[in-house]
Formats: sequence, structure tokens, C-alpha cells
Amino acid sequence: MKIIFKDLKHGEIKLMPENLDDIWHLYNIINEGDIVRGITYRTEAGKDDKIRSKKSEKKRMKLGIRVKEVKFHEFSDRLRIHGIIEEGPQDLGSFHTLNINADAVDKISIVKKEWIQYQLDRIDEAVKLRNQSILTFISLDEDTATIAILRQSGIQLIADIDSKRSGKMYESKDTEKEYFGEIISIIKTNKDKDAPLIIVGPGFTRENLVKYGNNKEPALFNNCLVYGTGNAGMNGIQEAIKSGIVENITKENRVIFETQLIEKLLEEIKKDGLATFGELEVDRALNNGAVERLLISDILVRAKKGENLLRIAKQNNSEFTIINTKHEVGKKFEGLGGIGALLRFKI
Repeated sequence: MKIIFKDLKHGEIKLMPENLDDIWHLYNIINEGDIVRGITYRTEAGKDDKIRSKKSEKKRMKLGIRVKEVKFHEFSDRLRIHGIIEEGPQDLGSFHTLNINADAVDKISIVKKEWIQYQLDRIDEAVKLRNQSILTFISLDEDTATIAILRQSGIQLIADIDSKRSGKMYESKDTEKEYFGEIISIIKTNKDKDAPLIIVGPGFTRENLVKYGNNKEPALFNNCLVYGTGNAGMNGIQEAIKSGIVENITKENRVIFETQLIEKLLEEIKKDGLATFGELEVDRALNNGAVERLLISDILVRAKKGENLLRIAKQNNSEFTIINTKHEVGKKFEGLGGIGALLRFKI
């Protein structure tokens, strides 16, 4: 994320998103009622309804819309911001949707009546992490391989590959070579040059892949991390993340950080320790100054009650973390009501 312009006195920040993580950050920043200005395309004014309803050439223009709804389309790397046109050369009062892509080259401006501190912190985080390498996972066994990228926004599936193995043994060594070759081909296409590569899974297939990769593409497999898990696929990746092994590569990644916090919360709840969950219980703990760290979902934080909980946390010098509910552990947290707290002391 790049900050192009900031004028908090007038409530405006102009940004340029650069990747999927930035789109996710914007999703957590933009709220209903904000004004968002951006470049878009719309059928030019002056056309009658009959002509405008047909497929006609759309004109590039800058519009400012009053936000009604924000949707994050993670599989299309797109943010859809829907609202009413309040600024622009035409169609004032009409509905329009701004589509913000992960590889956008145009800037967007966000205007708020008041910026909340967590929103400013989210922008600072996105700027800080813009040059951080993204982790690439290969999770495999003899039958299938899953390739995924660990972003700040969560785990993005790139591909599932079938080894085409027949029976309990490979039909030939060529079958294994084709399997590994397909994996390497996808990694070469999707892996950032400096991104760490982590290979996980049960059995010996992961070591065989590394041996083959070091022979065929040594630069790609240089200093890769190999870790044994009980499962392949996405379950193997989640297992590796929970084990803490990924911390040897990066301690900044948002998903790892959130996973550790939620696992600690669940552990403390299980042993009736320094943790609580549920809106009423957390509100009581906050008002008694007992909360060390507030955990709140990205859904709840957008509601008025979520903003109120953050305000109380700030007043009581409690730290807080907004949990992304789009990754697996975040969904587990949502099952707790999307609100929890690690405590300084029991109440």
C-alpha cells in the first residue's frame, strides 16, 4: 500500500493498493457512509434509456460515491464498493459500484467524518509490510499436492495437483517426475523471487520433491524449509502454521499472529484461565480494566457496538487485534461470537 496524500483535518486519505493484502486492508477500513473517490467507467450522459440499456461504450471518469456496501471478492482479487454517486460529471444520485483490483494502477481517496485509530493503524501496517516476502507452501503426499500462498489476508489456494498415481506404487518413475514437474512449473509461475518456500506433508514425498527440485531448479529450492506434518493439503499447511515453525521465517505475518492469539485464547478458556469471550463478558472485563488484549472480528468491528468496545479498550490501555474471519482459525473465532479477551486478572 502506498499513501499518496493524507489530510486528516478534512478526513481524506488517498491510497494506492498494490496487492491482494491491500484490498483486504481496504475492506476493513471503508465503512458505510464514507465517501470513496476513484476512477471508473460509466455510460456517458446524454444517452436515452433505450440506448444506455444496450451494450454501449463506457466513458472513463472520476466519481465520488457515498458507500452503502463493501464486498471483498478474495477469489477475484477485487473489492466492490457500492453506493450513491455524490461527486462527478453525471448521474448524481444514481447507484454505482467501484471495482478496486489488487493490481490497480489508479489511486482511491477515502473521506470519513472521523478516522478511528485502528483504521489508521491498519494503513500503517499495510505500508510497513508492503516489501515483506510472501510465504509459498507446497503441502503434498504421494497422491496430491496443494500449492498455496500465505498472505496477510489469509491463505490463498493456488492449485491442487493430482499425482495420477495408480494403486499403491507409481506405474513408473516418469509418473513421479511428471508430478514433481507440474508442481515446480506452478511454483515458478506464482512464487515471488525472494519469497520463502515451505514444503510440508507426511511420509517421504516432500524429501523426494526437494531432491528432484535441487537437481532441476536449484535456485527455486535454495534454503527452502521442509517440515513433517500428519496431513497433506490445506490441513497440512494449517498444522505447520500452528506448530510455530513458520516463525523461523517471518514473525510479521498477520495470519500467524492471529492464529497464535486465538490458540492462546482457546487454551485459556479450556483451563478456565485468563480469558473470556462473548459480548457481555468482554464488555464487563473491559469496564473493570481486566483486559490485556481485546480480540474482535473484522465483522463485529464494523458495527457500532464493535467501535464502542474499541473505544473502551483504548480508554483502559488495553491492546486490541482485529481478527480476519476469512481464514480457518478466524472462522473458528467467529463461532465464539467474534469477540474474546486475554485478561490481566480474573474477575
